[in-house]
Amino acid sequence: MRFIGISSLGFALLVFCLVLLGVNEYESSFTVERWLNDNEGRVYLVDDLMNEHEMIGMTKDEVFTLLGPPTETEYFKEEDNIVYYLGAERGIIRIDSEWLVIWFDGSDKAMKYELRTD
Repeated sequence: MRFIGISSLGFALLVFCLVLLGVNEYESSFTVERWLNDNEGRVYLVDDLMNEHEMIGMTKDEVFTLLGPPTETEYFKEEDNIVYYLGAERGIIRIDSEWLVIWFDGSDKAMKYELRTD
């Protein structure tokens, strides 16, 4: 009888973990709609964005089509880059914010991007 109780508990935990993994996978999948409508949730979408979309070589207009207008901020701002706010940094202690910074060359093509924390 005890074995059945322990087995049932173990099976329930396994199902719970699988559901949680599925929800996390869904929540972290990049879509333009999610990106544009959830500024604070971008931090969970950015990894999928970088894995699924080759931004190097994109024109500024192509980046704007994919990500919308950049965040109006002075953080990390330079003459040849644009900056997107991603949300509170990932981790247990969420003190800082994460940002996506994209640099462009003289012909307005993306040449580099980085995730930064303020």
